[in-house]
Amino acid sequence: MKFIIIVLLFISLYSDDYENHSQKHINKELSHLNLSKNQSYKIKVILKDFRKRLKEYRELKEDIEKKREELFMKEDFDEEGLNRLNEILDSKACEIENDLLKKIHHILSAKQRKKFIKYFDDWEVE
Repeated sequence: MKFIIIVLLFISLYSDDYENHSQKHINKELSHLNLSKNQSYKIKVILKDFRKRLKEYRELKEDIEKKREELFMKEDFDEEGLNRLNEILDSKACEIENDLLKKIHHILSAKQRKKFIKYFDDWEVE
């Protein structure tokens, strides 16, 4: 039991560092696309909204992690409850990621999308 709690703590610490790195990384990865001024402006607006949604996601993630810990500490293991919490978190991450990619897709040209796809994994919400 101590092992699982330690693992959960490690994951939460690592995810904060990763998310901070990821936010810095996002800004750097678009330079190779040679965006026009209009595209840059539109992308900045999208990224501002994305960062706001990531902040909300992190708050949700913290709440869900607390609820998962509470579930784990109960006498009986509630697999359905754990699955529901995981599904909520996964669903929210997919929603944010899909919305971001849809908006960016509409702005980029076909050539830019080819360049963008090389860094596609960097845009995953975790």
